[in-house]
Amino acid sequence: MNSMYRILIVDDEPFIVNGLADLCERSEHLNLEIHKAYSASEALSWLKRTKMDIVLSDIKMPGMSGLALQKEIVKLWPHCKVIFLTGYDDFSYIQEAIREGSVDYILKTEGNDAVLKAIEKTMVLLDQELAADSLIARARENLRMALPFLQQQYMLELLQRAPGRTRREELEQRFRELDMKLVADKPCLVLLCRVDSWSHLGGPAAQPLLLYAVQNITSELLAPMTVSMSVEYGRSKLIWMLQYKGDQSAHRLTRENEPIEDRVKRFVHGMLEQIQETCKSLLKLKTSFALAGEWTPWEHLSDKFEDLKYLMDSGLGIGHEVLLTETMTINRPESQRDIGRSRMHLKRMDLLRGCLENGDKEEFLKLFREVTDASCFPPEYEHLLKMEVYYGLVSVFMPSIVELESICQVVEGGETVDYIRLTHLEEHDSWTEAISYFTRLAEVIFGQKEQGKQDQQHEVIAKVKAYIEEHLAGDLSLTQIGEAVGHNPSYLSRLYKQVTGEGLSESINAARLAKAKQLLAETSEKIHVIAAAVGFSSPPYFYRFFKKTTHLTPQEYRELQNR
Repeated sequence: MNSMYRILIVDDEPFIVNGLADLCERSEHLNLEIHKAYSASEALSWLKRTKMDIVLSDIKMPGMSGLALQKEIVKLWPHCKVIFLTGYDDFSYIQEAIREGSVDYILKTEGNDAVLKAIEKTMVLLDQELAADSLIARARENLRMALPFLQQQYMLELLQRAPGRTRREELEQRFRELDMKLVADKPCLVLLCRVDSWSHLGGPAAQPLLLYAVQNITSELLAPMTVSMSVEYGRSKLIWMLQYKGDQSAHRLTRENEPIEDRVKRFVHGMLEQIQETCKSLLKLKTSFALAGEWTPWEHLSDKFEDLKYLMDSGLGIGHEVLLTETMTINRPESQRDIGRSRMHLKRMDLLRGCLENGDKEEFLKLFREVTDASCFPPEYEHLLKMEVYYGLVSVFMPSIVELESICQVVEGGETVDYIRLTHLEEHDSWTEAISYFTRLAEVIFGQKEQGKQDQQHEVIAKVKAYIEEHLAGDLSLTQIGEAVGHNPSYLSRLYKQVTGEGLSESINAARLAKAKQLLAETSEKIHVIAAAVGFSSPPYFYRFFKKTTHLTPQEYRELQNR
């Protein structure tokens, strides 16, 4: 039992509640956060404030019975386990409690050992549920539902990679993990689609649904000979990666002694007209298609993608309802191909912006080095591409500069941010100097973000410590402290340990011990009064806590201090 669970002890007899709380506190191996309620209505108040894992409740209480309370618990926290503790050995009570879903029923005459065993059994049950097959099955179902999104994200990543950076082993693993029907060692035929004009059915809100319909129509009509994966990019464009069905060996011949690749390519090309007409008649959409003229290995997918975009965005491609293949048109000039390869990294600007905003310094610097590497720029276009990268970086940095006004004060050496220099490439003596400038600016931004994070963390910790000092005699449960400082209890516990290196319960105990020592040394208050003043409702438990920590009883400590 490694998890910490919250237990709520409910009884209309305060001495029973306090005694059971003392029992749980002494049983440190249970790792419980303990809450107390002296009526069913007070218990409901707790349950509406925070999630409880176990409720240990009397079954017969004035106002609302434990059985009625149990029904409310199920409504609020279905996974909460209820243990009934009662003085009534009545079979009808037991039967109803079990029927309503209680996990145990203990007679008060059975003693503390029975209570502890019931709590331990319940905690084991909670642990088992967390690791149960049903949870795994639900996780798998959630993954299955997320697969289409994950598949599309991976394909978009492949489309944006630099040529030659895709390894077959990685493809095989990712295709398998994402349950994709594509094959890593088979080439693909790339097909691009553009919606030329939207129908007026449903307005802009209907566009995603219409794109989905285009995907379905195209995939279904090409299904007899192909396995496909489609991806949406931009507002009105789709791209398919098609592979032929059947034997994976390259250049397998059909019965007509024709390579299967040629037959499938001819089939796809011939079906484009029908796809176009179907979209027009059923969806009222005008569409254009551009088909690759050759089967493409995965490592050159990004190049082919850029070729087809060039084909679609120039010449005949800018018309409506066009059907193009690379073999029917003038191929993309090699200079344009070089520029396209060089500009692939510009698609990473959004990733850079996200890293900068989220404070992910390591990933930012890795991407930054790739984006600013001018060695891949064709010499004849080097200056233009540098300008494109530079002003892309300006757009990446500017939101962070606006958000973090303090970084506008100092960049380096006491200089304030020079916006002329920031927004003009020609203000820098060289590309190396310009990149160095952005690097220093990034360091300042990350430094400010980290400082802001630390300042907020220490502010929260200071609030927690102040609350503990002011409420030593009161409720210092994690839930109560979380409410007082405005943070989720579980997150607060992790944050406190991360920042201070000490668990919150250890800090509370240390504060209670320090205050107890002070009161014992400086006052003549009775020990049971001091125990209550530092949050111990049970004087015997205070004695045990004090001696375990100091190896002295409270009285021995007082006498030692007053010598």
